[in-house]
Amino acid sequence: MKMRIFYETLKNELDTMGIQYTPEQMGLCEAYFRLVAETNTHTNLTRITGEADAARMHFGGALYLFGMMDLPKGCRVIDIGTGAGFPGIPLKLFRPDISLTLLDASGKKTEFLDRAAAGLGIDVAVLRARAEEAARTALRDSFDIALSRAVAPLRMLLELCVPFLKTGGTLAAWKGESYDQELEDAKNAMSALDCTLHNCRSVGCGAVLLIEKQKPTQDTYPRRFSKIKNQPL
Repeated sequence: MKMRIFYETLKNELDTMGIQYTPEQMGLCEAYFRLVAETNTHTNLTRITGEADAARMHFGGALYLFGMMDLPKGCRVIDIGTGAGFPGIPLKLFRPDISLTLLDASGKKTEFLDRAAAGLGIDVAVLRARAEEAARTALRDSFDIALSRAVAPLRMLLELCVPFLKTGGTLAAWKGESYDQELEDAKNAMSALDCTLHNCRSVGCGAVLLIEKQKPTQDTYPRRFSKIKNQPL
């Protein structure tokens, strides 16, 4: 049975943003949300389960990024703390050329992501790991774009995400209504991690922040998570 509310809401979001789409892409979005909704009945993936809210927040919110920046063809993207695959998978469905890595510390969530990617027929790398540990592997300094939504306050998030980026790379962070205060609190972290706010646009009651990495990250970072949490930059 077609999820008409989901379909019509997403179609309206895409039309409003001026994003071109095909029936196949709309079908993949619907199939993906159906997988999320079904799995969410027994595994906690997301609090957003209504068709309209999911279309707006999970999909429309992710695709809003297209209006803020150009994603170069074949660019390397990592979604940190991806959970149920948002915002990474919606971006991949509309830009299959990007190289996408989905990173999460939860085995249940990464198992779901492996199944979902296989079911959708999309090529993504799924990695179960903690961000502060994965950032000290070969993944360090290797991505053009890092994505993160609803993971941590910005001053903590920067230390978890920026080390993954190449110099000149961009962190796209989806933040809630307190994003102004988070930006103020993160001034020292931005300085310590050699990054700067490049763009900020309101989305619903929150915003998407684009933060550019200007220099290689010092070897000191990221610290152990206990330090990041208890003594944020």
